[in-house]
Amino acid sequence: MRVIAGKYRHRIIKECNLEGTRETQDRIREAIFNSLGPSINGKVLDLFCGSGALAIEAYSRGASYLYLNDFNKEALKVAKSNLDSLGILDYKLFNLDYLACLKELKETFDYVFLDPPYKYTDVKGIIEALYFNNIVNNNTIIVFEMASTTNYLESTYYELVKEKRYGKKKVLYFKLKV
Repeated sequence: MRVIAGKYRHRIIKECNLEGTRETQDRIREAIFNSLGPSINGKVLDLFCGSGALAIEAYSRGASYLYLNDFNKEALKVAKSNLDSLGILDYKLFNLDYLACLKELKETFDYVFLDPPYKYTDVKGIIEALYFNNIVNNNTIIVFEMASTTNYLESTYYELVKEKRYGKKKVLYFKLKV
C-alpha cells in the first residue's frame, strides 16, 4: 500500500492483514481525497484507524495533527510503525472502543474518518455519537466508508453531502446541519 499524494507521495506503508480489519484500497483512498480537495488543513480523527492509511494520507496532504484510534492492539502497532517510518511526530494513539475514545477526546476535529468493521451497521448511531461527544463543529467533514449494502437512516444533526459507490463499498460524506 502506498501514500497517494502530498509530502509522503509514493512512500510505502504496511497493511494490517488482520482478521476483522480491511484496508481502504488505494483507488478508494485517492477518490476520497480527490473529493475533499487538494489540501487538508487542521486536525484529523481516524476513529477505526487500522494501519493508519487514511490519517497518514491526510497528514501527507497538510493536516496539522492526527488522532488515531483502534480497538485492535495489533492494528494500532501497525499504525504506529507506519507513522514512525515516515517520521510523523504530530499524533496521538488510542487503543479504546470507539465510544470510550470519543468520551476521552476533549476537542473538535476538522476531518473525521470512519471505517469501522462492516458488522457496525448503525451508521446513524456512530455519527450521532460524534455529535453528542462534541467532536464536530460546523466545518467538520465526516467521511464514512461502509459496505454498499449498509443502510443509512437520516440523522437529525447531519446532512448527507455526497455518496459514492465503489463496487462492494460506498463512502458517505456528512456535515452538520446548520
